[in-house]
Amino acid sequence: MLLNKFDENKEALKQIGREAIAESRRLGLPISARDRQNEAEDQATFEQKQRISAA
Repeated sequence: MLLNKFDENKEALKQIGREAIAESRRLGLPISARDRQNEAEDQATFEQKQRISAA
């Protein structure tokens, strides 16, 4: 039960971070190297999940 809630909160925080990065880009603000790295890792994970579900 607690692990499920933890996973939900973790995903919610990731979504907030994605939205914050998108808003920063929209406003033309600089994005840190750490944020770019996290975004690349997130994108790679997303693409891997898509490949697995397509198989």
